[in-house]
Amino acid sequence: MAHLVPSDFDLGGLEHSERRVCEAMLSGLDDTWLVLPTVPIFDRGDAEIDLLLVSPAQGVVLVEVKGGAVHLENGVWYQYDRRLAKSPVEQVARAKHALIGRMRSARVDMEGLYMSHVVALPDVGAIPVEGLGPDAPASILLAKPELLDPSAAIKRLGAPDRVPVPRDRLERFVRAVRPTVELSTGEGGVMLATSRHLDATTRAVMTAVRGLDSQQRVLVTGGAGTGKTWLAIDWARRAVARGERTLVVCFNKPIGEFLHRRLRNTTATVGTYHDVVVRLLEPHGFRVGENPGPGYWDTIPTAGLAFHADRIGQPFDTLIIDEGQDLKPHWLESLERLLDPSGPRRLLMAADPSQAIYERNWAPPADMVTTHLEHNLRNSRPIAAFVKRLGGPEPMPGAPGTVPVGHLAAGGRKEIAKRVRETVAELTEQHGVPFSGILVVTRHKKERDDLVANPPEGCPMVRWEDRSEEAILCETVHRAKGLERLAVIYVDTSAEPDRQLQYIGASRAIAWLTLVGSPALMSPPAP
Repeated sequence: MAHLVPSDFDLGGLEHSERRVCEAMLSGLDDTWLVLPTVPIFDRGDAEIDLLLVSPAQGVVLVEVKGGAVHLENGVWYQYDRRLAKSPVEQVARAKHALIGRMRSARVDMEGLYMSHVVALPDVGAIPVEGLGPDAPASILLAKPELLDPSAAIKRLGAPDRVPVPRDRLERFVRAVRPTVELSTGEGGVMLATSRHLDATTRAVMTAVRGLDSQQRVLVTGGAGTGKTWLAIDWARRAVARGERTLVVCFNKPIGEFLHRRLRNTTATVGTYHDVVVRLLEPHGFRVGENPGPGYWDTIPTAGLAFHADRIGQPFDTLIIDEGQDLKPHWLESLERLLDPSGPRRLLMAADPSQAIYERNWAPPADMVTTHLEHNLRNSRPIAAFVKRLGGPEPMPGAPGTVPVGHLAAGGRKEIAKRVRETVAELTEQHGVPFSGILVVTRHKKERDDLVANPPEGCPMVRWEDRSEEAILCETVHRAKGLERLAVIYVDTSAEPDRQLQYIGASRAIAWLTLVGSPALMSPPAP
């Protein structure tokens, strides 16, 4: 039986077809194989590798899963009657190239690690001998019969016989994919390094909060890393499963794209407030004006919703809002008017008042059932303790990790670039962290723009719109809200740090946090 990585990964959180394929691989492959579900790929479109299979002797196999009735018609892929925007073969091939780029940035030697890709169709009874088109030969398609014996199916991919890759090189590859796990020295077993184990109390609280979606109006508050976005995604899946027309909204575009990716196989409507409103208005002739500024986005789309209310109607049963503290009151009112009065009219909101940097005087909606998430589930123990001093949540009991928060003094642009370069070199060379696992967060736009325009040597930097597996994401705190990365470099050369912005920036880090700037960054007030 193959090994799940990490061993405590919750398969119940996978989409149904992905879980079935994962279980088939775990039971059908021998114990030399590692199975890694849901591997994110960071590029302009963002994506996920549904399953990554790794063997020291048989190489690496990327698996794209497409459940339901999937067929090809005139060269176009359909899932049920819905035309797919991209061929699943194109998706997995693109992810493979991006993964190779990640390995280059993490300095992983790929010699001997043959990489191939397949598309799993767990609800398709049989694959025609000729396959499904020129880019989808039968050898890379796994339908029901192939999933009964995945070992034989993978051997048909034609990977050449090779000497097994040495354990240290395999470990470096896995660490670049899942940097918080290590291979054990046992018989192919896997042990977790900085895995986020939930203690019994925290697990019970999360289960209870999850079930609050049976109420009509729910507000869940919690600090950074307490699981609010996970909860919003889970609520959305449950609402869709109940047959409810579901709208999921946030403010920040990076969070919106993450939510959309996680809910792509559902019927939920997902996006930022403005993206969703524009989508609803465009069929009625609405077009975004030229060079729209903040004042435009504050009022015009909302006014458009009111003007076209009779045409748009009330097309939703459930409204789910993540990062609710970022939405203006009149935006929330306009969304609530989209709820069908004959339906459940659910409003489910997750928020962190301590991150209210857009709506400084944010107040929660009235008449809500409220509860609070206590524990930081994201950060390592040293980072969580530091974030708490900035106003963050309680560290999770037994949180893993021992790497202390680092500080490098810097003043001008050259010093910042030098300190960032030193930190990136340590992360990539000593710890195998890929460029896409590193986030540079700046307090000011000028610092971000300087780093992107004049990146430190060997450290390509890009903004969110240009993100890539072969470059380091560099953004301001405002744009980085809602993101998380394995390593964060927080840059602020101000003599007086803004503790709220520092809280948001520092809490993006999972395992490594380095502060670059004045010594005051390391001296937040005691809790």
